[in-house]
Amino acid sequence: MSNTDALFAIGGPRPRHVVPAGKLQVAIYDSPREMGLASALAIATEQCRLVAETGETSLQLMAAPSAFSFYEAYIALARLSGELQHAISRTHYLQFDDYLLPGHHQASFRFLLTHNLYGPLSDWYDPARIHLFEPDLLGAEAACQAYTDLLLDLGPDLMLKGQGEDGHWGFHQPGIPIDGEPAFITVKMNEINIAQQMHDHPKLYQKPSDVPAEAYTANVPLFMHTRVLVEDNVPQAAKAYAILASYGTDVVDACCPSSALKRHPNAVARTTMAAGWGLLEYRENGRLSAEAMARLDENWDTPGDPETRAAKRAFMRESFRTMGIEYDE
Repeated sequence: MSNTDALFAIGGPRPRHVVPAGKLQVAIYDSPREMGLASALAIATEQCRLVAETGETSLQLMAAPSAFSFYEAYIALARLSGELQHAISRTHYLQFDDYLLPGHHQASFRFLLTHNLYGPLSDWYDPARIHLFEPDLLGAEAACQAYTDLLLDLGPDLMLKGQGEDGHWGFHQPGIPIDGEPAFITVKMNEINIAQQMHDHPKLYQKPSDVPAEAYTANVPLFMHTRVLVEDNVPQAAKAYAILASYGTDVVDACCPSSALKRHPNAVARTTMAAGWGLLEYRENGRLSAEAMARLDENWDTPGDPETRAAKRAFMRESFRTMGIEYDE
């Protein structure tokens, strides 16, 4: 290295707690910003290494508010690092899921990724390596098959995932088998998922009927094909149930699709104290207190709809029994 080559290596933020779960560890941070920066550093490091060694790589990304801290940190790193800028130019970028909507529609995940991530990276990425899932142009069946083939061909090498409030992965919802053939599939949106979309995008969805009834997503077997690194980011307090159900025990079950990540040979889950408190209490005491259950119940509040609220709380309790998580009432 010449004297003109500036180099400054930094370590990532330190988590407040680290909890083992299956083959992975759950790192719990004070803030979403620390969580997102840690994942951005981990993914950017692997991205640069893979491009240096093989000439190209691939990154599959969630399109959701859970990823906003990652996007912010990743874009900031790209602005500072010529090495990462080069790696971005040699990276295939891929989606998790989307609706049958045109790409310019504000509710489409292509729109979210374009405005929140790809736009700020436009000086460096190769447009031919931005792979949009376009069911509105190709037809749903053809688009799902083509995207399945593309994902299996490209890897992917790297992934940034999140979790739904009910532990869904992409739009692979509870109850959909987590074994079988890797594929991009069609799902009918359930009540919990519809409610989450309204929480995440209140300006777009004023009532349940505003949320698309169907979506398209990679399934868990396809997600699990990720070859090098999976980073899970779950910052929101409303997802305390999902973190606990996914990582409280070593059980893997379709009632919590994200629990399958515990089987991946190279994955890291990152969350916040706001979302990870239940996991910490359960690991410390071996069961959840009645007070903790009441606090988790608050996350399922559905104003004006006591029947749906009761159904969500019953789902949580049944899932805890399936996952082997003991609790008091």
